[in-house]
Amino acid sequence: MVKLEVLICTTAARLSQLAPGRLPMLPEVRYIVVCQNPDGANTAPARAALTRRHDIEVYQFDDRGLSVNRNHALDLATAPYIHIADDDLRFKAEGLRQIIAEFDADPSLDVLCTHAEIPEEHIYPPDGWNLAEPYRFYSPVSFEISLRRRAVESVGLRFSPLFGIGAPFLAAGEENIFLHKAFSSGLSGRFRDICAVVHPGPTTCTRDGARAGVIRARGAVMRISRGSAAAFIRLLVEAWRSPGLFVTSLWHLLEGFVYSIVKSRQI
Repeated sequence: MVKLEVLICTTAARLSQLAPGRLPMLPEVRYIVVCQNPDGANTAPARAALTRRHDIEVYQFDDRGLSVNRNHALDLATAPYIHIADDDLRFKAEGLRQIIAEFDADPSLDVLCTHAEIPEEHIYPPDGWNLAEPYRFYSPVSFEISLRRRAVESVGLRFSPLFGIGAPFLAAGEENIFLHKAFSSGLSGRFRDICAVVHPGPTTCTRDGARAGVIRARGAVMRISRGSAAAFIRLLVEAWRSPGLFVTSLWHLLEGFVYSIVKSRQI
């Protein structure tokens, strides 16, 4: 019986780079690959190479935007537990087994965050931390998030298409908003010291941290998660910490802050 589905989002240009050897074969795990192909590229050879394995399914859509694609993946999921993933990851069999065991052991657990093996430095809370309580400087990456599917569906939880790669204005922050909505909706969450994923390089926010869209996303996430007054007070500090020029970073943070107000009903 499949208990965990790993939801891998990709594009037509990257589908052939998804190596089945990085996806461990486990009786309780299935891999759902969701590929965006708005330009109609020929992906048949890459899809055929992946679906030779009985535990890999590939679906294709003709739209754009990572959050849109993540929502396709959530709609396709049927297993009790799901794990958010990208196409450049290597998975650890034992870590995936531990994720299943955590959900099996605690029927009240809705959201489980683990830690990935990443070359950059990340701050994590203590093992067992209640995710509904903020932990200073901790910000989970999307591929560190596992979910109980029934809980996600019960509150209508989805990724906001206004955030993430391919979004019109805010090029990151989709997982922050997703988790904020999850816990605001009353879902439970816990961090566990489990490593199920290896990421070979820097994450988007580190690699592209000086890009306007990424900085704007930080301004928007701050306002939504902290409230307008608290976030506004911290804009100067965040601009000072940004990798770009102070004045430019402050402007982009303000853009994201204001955009999140204007678009609040769509987020």
